[in-house]
This record gives sequence, C-alpha cells and structure tokens, in this order.
Amino acid sequence: MTMISQVSLVAGLMMVSISGALAAPRYLSCEFAQPSGKPQIFNFALDASSGTLGIHVPSTGSERQVKAAFAANTVTANEGAVAWEIDPSKLTVVRDKRMVGEKDRGVCKAISAGESGFDQ
Repeated sequence: MTMISQVSLVAGLMMVSISGALAAPRYLSCEFAQPSGKPQIFNFALDASSGTLGIHVPSTGSERQVKAAFAANTVTANEGAVAWEIDPSKLTVVRDKRMVGEKDRGVCKAISAGESGFDQ
C-alpha cells in the first residue's frame, strides 16, 4: 500500500469516527434558580443529527421535542412563548420567556441518556 493510500485510509477512518461521535445525542441537566429556593430543572437532549432539542421536565414528567439550530458553540430553539439558547461547551442555558419579557440563565451538567428521563 502506498503512503498516499495509507494516509487516505486513516483520514477516512477518522472522519467516520468523528461523524459517529457527532451523531450521538448529548444530554444535559440544567437548573434555574427560583425565588422559592428550590431550583427548576430541565433535561435536554441535543441531537445535531436530527436537528432537534428534546426537553424533559423531571418534576412533571413533561417531554417534548422541537426543531433546533446547531452552530459551533450554541444550540437554539424557539417554542413560541419560550426560546432556548444552550452553550454545551460552557454548560450554560438562557431561557427567554417571551410572553412575559423575561430572560434567565441556568447552569448545566452533562448526564447520561439513562439519567435524562427521556423515554428510550
């Protein structure tokens, strides 16, 4: 095998490996401080391969999936009354409650699919 074909083979295998890693959803659990002192928690499933953001509210069991835009450092989704901007690298989220004109920020941590609460 020539050197060029060996390099091409390695590069091809790396691309398959990278695309496989990018295709797997990433799960985050994010907390928003509340005046009551008990944080409000949202779990998110960031799925770039399907262009969706899963939203699960552990306190109610509510779960939904919305279209999302994936950029280099942000994932954004617009649900109408609420818009989300998640920075997976900084583990932060901004919730824009458009109906009441308020924005708040939350802090996130990476979790497993099993911990996320999403129906598997």
